[in-house]
Amino acid sequence: MNMNYCDLVRERARVLYDAGDQSVSHRMDHIERVLLHARGISTSFPDVDHELLAIAVLLHDVTSPFNRKHEHVRLSMKTARDILDEIGYPPDRTERVVRIIAEHSTEDPKNGLLSSVEARVLFDADKIDGAGPVGLARAFALFGQQGHSPGAAIGWYRRKIETALCHMQTDPGRKMLLERLPYTREFLEKFEAENARSLKE
Repeated sequence: MNMNYCDLVRERARVLYDAGDQSVSHRMDHIERVLLHARGISTSFPDVDHELLAIAVLLHDVTSPFNRKHEHVRLSMKTARDILDEIGYPPDRTERVVRIIAEHSTEDPKNGLLSSVEARVLFDADKIDGAGPVGLARAFALFGQQGHSPGAAIGWYRRKIETALCHMQTDPGRKMLLERLPYTREFLEKFEAENARSLKE
């Protein structure tokens, strides 16, 4: 792996992840966790291009304004291309990174397997960070940033998790997500029950 390219991307991406209008749920802490999950999943795929994967992870949410969530894939693809052009990354590999980013979201899920092993690993690694204690906290943080109450996040979050589960791309990724689901579902049930009681009183 050419660490120079990864380091150059990280340096530029870090500034953008700290932008004031960036979703608080899509900042460098999210990226670092997705990198960790991606490395774990990729051990099962000896043909993975680790440089492409790392750069795609670093850039997949690089432009995610909290009030334009539905546009974040398109915006991040553009920013990724701009950054990679700036650092002189090979054009053919830039297009591969942009394609990986294009396929990472459940907002426009693709049926069947994604176009590359790197896209499949990123998809799963990203969805794993959306489940469990961290995933729940991220959902509430985003909805709070948007000015919504915690309860408003529940329906959206349930749909997001179930969509992710239906579209997981790798066996290791699915296993990691399933390990987080019991806590996630128990929390949601308890939250909804307690919230419903408070509304009746």
